Amino acid sequence: MDTDIDSALDALGDPTRRRIIGRLAAGPVDVGALSAGMPVGRTAVSMHLRVLKAAGLVGDQAVGNRRVYHLEPDALRRLRDHLDWYWERSLAAYQRAAEARAKEQNVTVEQEIVVAKTMRVNAPLAVAFEVFVGQEWWPVDTHHLAETPGSEVVLEQFPGGRWYERAPDGTETEWGTVLAWQPPHRLLLTWQVSPDWTYEEDPGRGTQIEVTFTPEGPDLTRVDFTHRHLERYGPHADRMRRILDGKGGEPLNAFARHLAARRAAT
Repeated sequence: MDTDIDSALDALGDPTRRRIIGRLAAGPVDVGALSAGMPVGRTAVSMHLRVLKAAGLVGDQAVGNRRVYHLEPDALRRLRDHLDWYWERSLAAYQRAAEARAKEQNVTVEQEIVVAKTMRVNAPLAVAFEVFVGQEWWPVDTHHLAETPGSEVVLEQFPGGRWYERAPDGTETEWGTVLAWQPPHRLLLTWQVSPDWTYEEDPGRGTQIEVTFTPEGPDLTRVDFTHRHLERYGPHADRMRRILDGKGGEPLNAFARHLAARRAAT
């Protein structure tokens, strides 16, 4: 089904319909399951589903005597691409305006410093994303902030969620927060780590990690890992860039090994 972008945006303007989309993101369900815990009744949920279906965002199919609803991934991808177009243009416009203002004021625009890594993993897109955010693969014994390495790394899977390591006794050491949560394609995190490898409470002084997942085949996904805003380290920026460039690939290698082991076990 073709997606009418205006209809899709209008459909998502209602908070109940956005809530329905959020529930369907976890998998197909029928009206009864969707209605549970909703602020409106089953009849109203059915009406909202008709709007979402007409906009091309939701599909349905008969399963026995039930009608089960699911998201239309192609429609959501086209909607995301539409918004990304505006996003990229707005960023470019903002950069031009900032550079023009700096030039007028005879101010030098600070150059962004990044460390970028790319790898390809033998896993479908959804699996690669799910395993990555699960963080079971993270080599916390060598990549940690706590004085004694934690036993696990936790990434709360929603915007504003925490990213931290947890010790066996329950002690938690913060790493950062989730800025953007766009499964299964994109994840943006703050990395609030100071130059002396302690937690930085001010996110404006921390850096950011963006991870994107791009399908290159049914069982092949490209993972791009970009660590941004290292210039915020000021006089320590070049030292931190060298360390992160040298060590930055180790967690990704651990991720790839974890996926390979998982694949071999199935």
